[in-house]
Amino acid sequence: MVEASGDRCPFTFDPAEWRAENGQSSPLDGKLLNEDGVWRCPHDAPEGADRCLFHQPVDAKDDRAVEEALLSKIDTIGKEPKQFIGARFGTLDLDHRIIECGDNHKIDLRHARFEGETNLRYAIVRQPLSLEGALFQQRPICTEVTFEGEVYLSKATFAEPVRFVEAEFAAGVWGYKTTFAEANFHMARFGGPVDFSEATFDKAHFREAEFETVVRFKLTTFSHATFSGSRFGDRVYFDQATVPHRVNLQKTVIGASASFEDLDLADGSCCIDLRETAIPDGRLYLPEHGTLVYDLTSARLGNVELADGEPPTALFDHFRLLHTTFDGFDFGSYREALHSAEWCIHDVVEIPGLEATRPPSDGDLESTYLKAKNGANEIGDTKAAAEFFRREMLYRREQYWPTVLDPSEPITARIAAAGRWGANTLLNLTAGYGERPSRVIGVSVGTILVFSGLFAIAQPIPPYEMPIGYLILSLESFITLVLGGAEDVGSPWIRLLAQIEGFVGAFLIALFVFTLTRSIHR
Repeated sequence: MVEASGDRCPFTFDPAEWRAENGQSSPLDGKLLNEDGVWRCPHDAPEGADRCLFHQPVDAKDDRAVEEALLSKIDTIGKEPKQFIGARFGTLDLDHRIIECGDNHKIDLRHARFEGETNLRYAIVRQPLSLEGALFQQRPICTEVTFEGEVYLSKATFAEPVRFVEAEFAAGVWGYKTTFAEANFHMARFGGPVDFSEATFDKAHFREAEFETVVRFKLTTFSHATFSGSRFGDRVYFDQATVPHRVNLQKTVIGASASFEDLDLADGSCCIDLRETAIPDGRLYLPEHGTLVYDLTSARLGNVELADGEPPTALFDHFRLLHTTFDGFDFGSYREALHSAEWCIHDVVEIPGLEATRPPSDGDLESTYLKAKNGANEIGDTKAAAEFFRREMLYRREQYWPTVLDPSEPITARIAAAGRWGANTLLNLTAGYGERPSRVIGVSVGTILVFSGLFAIAQPIPPYEMPIGYLILSLESFITLVLGGAEDVGSPWIRLLAQIEGFVGAFLIALFVFTLTRSIHR
C-alpha cells in the first residue's frame, strides 16, 4: 500500500471543459459539483506526490499499486471512497477478482481513462459500476465477467475491440451514446433492461445473447451488426437506427414484440435477415427513402404491422415470404396491396444485402401459400384464404408437368402425373378451384352454345321449325339427363348428344351450387 500524506488531491474535473472538447454534455451529476461547478477529488495524495494515485500520469505510478489501492477504496464504506472520476489507469488486471463492499454505492469511474489493457476475465463485480464518459484506449477483456449491479456506459468510448463473451449482466445496462470500435457480446446474458440508444457500433456481435427484459437500440448507428441465435424475452426496439446493407437476426426468438420504424439505410438499401425468427408482435415498417427488405424465410409472423397508415401498392415486394408461418397476422389490413399484387406474396426486390438463394421451386411456393392459407383461416379471413388456396393449387399443378415430360420416369407415373395435371387444370378453368362461380356460368353458357351447333350439324331441320329451336333443344338437354320436351326428336345421334350434354350439365350445375355456396361462405 502507498502511504497517504494527508494532503487532499487537488485534481478537479470541469464538466464544461469536457463538453467543449467533446461536443456533448458530461454525464457527471451536478450534485457532485462544488460552487465553482467542478468536481474535486476526495482522495489523499501519497507522500511526496502532488496528486492521488488515481490521478497521477500513468508513467509515474506502478500499475500493481493502483490495482490494490483501487480495490481497497472500493471496499471502504461510503460514497466518496468509490469516486474515481477522471482517473487514469495503465494496465488494470482484475481477473478472477471479487469486487465488492459492505454497502451498495456505485463504483464511480466516470470520465476515467484506461490507457492500458483492462482485464476483468472471470471477475465478479457486485457493486453498480459507472463508466460513463470513460475512454478505453486499449482493449478491455471482460470474458465471463459477472456484473451483479447496474452498469452505466453512457457516452463512454471503446477505441479498441471489447470482449464481453459469456458475460453476465444481472441488472440493467445503460449505454446511451456509447461508442464501440467493436463489441463482442457473444452468449452474454442480460437480466435487466438494456439501452444502447444513440450508441455507435462499428461492429456489433450479439450472437446467441439472452435479453430478459426490454432492449432499446433507438437511433443507434451500426456499421456491422449480428444478433443471430439471440433470445429477446421482451420487447426490442430498433427504431430510427442507422443500419448497414445487412443486419443478421437469423434464428432469434422474440418474446413480446420487435419494432423497426423509420430506419436510416446507410448504403441506400438493407436486408433485415429474420429467417427462422419468431415475431409474435411488432412493427416492420419501410423507410421513406432507400430500399429495405425483410427476409422472413421460415419465420413465424404474428400480429405484426407492415405499414404505418396506408400501405404502398408494392408493399409485399419488400418482404421475402417463403415457408413463412402466419400466426395471427392480419391480411385484411393489406387487402388493396394484395389485390394489386394479384395475391402474390413471394416475389421480392433484389438488393445487395439479400442473401442469394436458389429460385424457389414450385414445391416451395405450394408450401408457402398453404401456410398463408392456413394463417388466413385461423383469423377468419376467408377472402385471403380463398386467394391463397388458388395459388397453392396452381403451384401444385406445375409440379406434375416435369414428371410427364421426364423419360426416366415409369410410364405409369407419367400417366398418373398427366391425369393429375389435367384434373387440376380442368378444375381451374371451370371453377377457379371452387372459388369462381362466374367461371362455371361462363363454361355452362359455352357448353349450351357448342351443343346448339352440334345439333344443327346432326339435324338439318331445326326443332320447333325455327332456327332458335337448336338453342332450345340444347338448353333442354343441359338441364336434364333424359331428353324430353314438346318436340319429338327421333334421331339417335341427337339423343346421344343430348345425353352427353345432360351429363355435362348436371356436373356443371352441381359445381355451380358448390362454388356459389363456397363464395357466399367466404
